[in-house]
Amino acid sequence: MYNVNKNKHANTVLGLDCEMCYTMKGLEVCKIAIVNINGDLVYYTLVKPDNKIIDYNSRFSGVSEKDFTNKKYRSLKEVHEDLKNIVFCDTIVIGHGLENDLRVLKLIHKNIIDTSIIFPHFLGLPFRRSLRSLALSYLNKPIQFEVSGHDSREDAKSCIELMLWKIRNDLINDL
Repeated sequence: MYNVNKNKHANTVLGLDCEMCYTMKGLEVCKIAIVNINGDLVYYTLVKPDNKIIDYNSRFSGVSEKDFTNKKYRSLKEVHEDLKNIVFCDTIVIGHGLENDLRVLKLIHKNIIDTSIIFPHFLGLPFRRSLRSLALSYLNKPIQFEVSGHDSREDAKSCIELMLWKIRNDLINDL
């Protein structure tokens, strides 16, 4: 696994979302999006898995074979190099089900906020509310309704918005 850069930089908050496809070796990342606290896209790329793709998981990933023939993509090694200039030791990374994203990215990072934990399912673990459900309930924002797959940028941005909602709501309730 790859450990993120330990350079000392000002704390930054980033939203991260990955989409995965099935390969001969299991799930691998095929798309990554990172947004800043304002929801602006900081990084986006298709990622060509190291192993042969057997299912693009297009219903969720929004990725198809055509994407890897017509668009520019990066290898996971190149993504790691790119992330060295984006994610630092003090960066706070927000996402939903982040253990899955970090696993396929082969990253270890200590400053994470996972919306699937912050907004628990009413039945408790191991149940989790979907990001789609959380965005609709708390933000009144419909996401992931596209038949062509998830929009990684929209998902990462929704995670940031959920945490900002949570912070504002907790502050109001504490007054």
